[in-house]
Amino acid sequence: MPEQTLTKHDALTEKEMSGFRMSPRIFRFIEHFRKKMNLDKSEMNVLDWGCGRGRSVAWLREQGYSAFGTDIDPEPVKNCRELLSARGLDFDLLISLMEKGVEKKFPDKFFHLSFSEGVFEHVRDLEQVAANLKRGTAPGGVGVHFFPAHKHFVEIHLYMPFLHWLPKNRLRKLYISLLLSLGIDPGWKELKGKSRQEKIQAYYEYINNKTYYRSPRTITDIFTRNNFKVDFIPLADFGLEKHPLLGKLVKLKFLRPLLNWGMRNFGQVGLIITRNKD
Repeated sequence: MPEQTLTKHDALTEKEMSGFRMSPRIFRFIEHFRKKMNLDKSEMNVLDWGCGRGRSVAWLREQGYSAFGTDIDPEPVKNCRELLSARGLDFDLLISLMEKGVEKKFPDKFFHLSFSEGVFEHVRDLEQVAANLKRGTAPGGVGVHFFPAHKHFVEIHLYMPFLHWLPKNRLRKLYISLLLSLGIDPGWKELKGKSRQEKIQAYYEYINNKTYYRSPRTITDIFTRNNFKVDFIPLADFGLEKHPLLGKLVKLKFLRPLLNWGMRNFGQVGLIITRNKD
């Protein structure tokens, strides 16, 4: 497996930004809801929830959006300060570092749209996130969030099959040891030169302390309690109509409920949350 690296350690540069485009599927939803809300780009307040090094914030600002970002981890956040400042953007105005998981900087009911990709599976307290988004989202505003399903066959970060299906106990560590023996190793750059036992421990701590997979029912209950209407993006909207096999299946209406259930349980979740009026 090719060597992987955790890019949060790297400063964001103009060279990197020159080849960066934010997620096309999320941008498609941003444009869809902007037009639906009848807003100009500059009028649409967009929040990147889990912004990391702020690439999408910088890119959206280039496109004319009123984009902001928030994250819980100070290391990646600090790595976008220099680039944003060099572009004449006020880092302290645009980027919020959460305090103990709470976003406090941005005004209440300020955002028309929030988005994230590959974030919610890392959230320990999703109830707190839902409360944060409730505070910051304008009535009628939406959230668009993509993340791996709780029964995805291969754990998306360690590339280890079924690892996250196991309970968070020593069984996971034994399974990681077995997979490493079989040559299944994510090959993190940060662990290069480390012993086998050190790698096992690092992967074990990561899967236990940095990932939290939840069923669609649990997710729905949490956001419903926090005054959101919950919808899951159907399979067809993932662009799978172009897939040589799945594209044909998606077109069969009687199969769609089963396929959509399979997608949000074993594939990837596309979550749309709409803020209800108080």
